[in-house]
Amino acid sequence: MDMDNVAMPAINIWTFFALAALDIAANAAAGPAAVATAAHVNGSPLTARAMQIGAIAGVTKSGVLAFVEFVGYAGLPTPAWILLVLMASSFGICVLITAEVSNLVLGDTPSALLIAAVVAAIPLAGECIGIYQSAGGLYGGKPQSQLLVLGLDALGGYVFARMCHNLGYDICPYNVAAAAGAVYGVITGFFHTILGCLAGTTYYESHNGNYTIRNVFGTAEGYNPHWQRDLPM
Repeated sequence: MDMDNVAMPAINIWTFFALAALDIAANAAAGPAAVATAAHVNGSPLTARAMQIGAIAGVTKSGVLAFVEFVGYAGLPTPAWILLVLMASSFGICVLITAEVSNLVLGDTPSALLIAAVVAAIPLAGECIGIYQSAGGLYGGKPQSQLLVLGLDALGGYVFARMCHNLGYDICPYNVAAAAGAVYGVITGFFHTILGCLAGTTYYESHNGNYTIRNVFGTAEGYNPHWQRDLPM
């Protein structure tokens, strides 16, 4: 089956809201889990405040991505779209989360931590993608890609801790940061893998090249001259 020149499904708005809510919930759980892992590996006491900050960070990350992805369907002017893309990039997300957590913990945001966040954002690019893209969109995602994200999350945590140390801030041992990142990646990656499997359950219907494709995200319709034979739904 020739899948070239096939449109992506027009996402159902209520489906998007439901998936966004689930994604926010997954990240809200992943944040405290990462904090608990860090405390356990480091041998430090776990506080309710630390867990709360972890949840806030997870919700912020997922909420920003969901907002940008949703607004992206509105057909914004190019300058506004570029600004939103930068905000939802790994660089924008990492700087935002670092500033948020730093203000909650320290009451200030040292520039050194923001620099470390920018450097750590490089391996975290795979984590900071929207719901549609992370699930593979039209064709569904692959579990292997989420395993890669898990490794990149661990690497991102290590890089952040290492850069902070180099800039004079010993926030935690490197292995602690890597373990926290890995746990965060496991939880969010599991959710995205399940979502990718659902998106991969795709139904096709074609008549004389006029096709309809449906999956969990919505429906796409169009014409592909290579689909001349009829396909059942």
